[in-house]
Amino acid sequence: MSKMPRKKVYCEKCTDEIKYRDDLTTARLFVEVVPYHNDCYAKDLKSAKTFFLDNQPINGTSGNFLGIISVFFILFFLLIVDGLEQIVAFAFVIPLLYRVYSYVVYERHLEK
Repeated sequence: MSKMPRKKVYCEKCTDEIKYRDDLTTARLFVEVVPYHNDCYAKDLKSAKTFFLDNQPINGTSGNFLGIISVFFILFFLLIVDGLEQIVAFAFVIPLLYRVYSYVVYERHLEK
């Protein structure tokens, strides 16, 4: 059985193809998730775009940590806390959704 062709991922800054997962950095630009080469991301953080570009990568260690912490807070607020405070759990869904979106749209299409 043959593999399905992979979607190509292109850097937001230089528009070159990103081929390896280790060379990918995903970040929020306003509310959109955009892919960068690691070097291009660092250069864009030093430009005027910094005001709009999130300085914490979604697919990095901090993004993974935030995703895991979000799951714990969601479970805490939904299972342990009663009443109107449960609405707070939905605020923790946002970073988790960004992390999952980054993986599904970009990371899974790249070689390791």
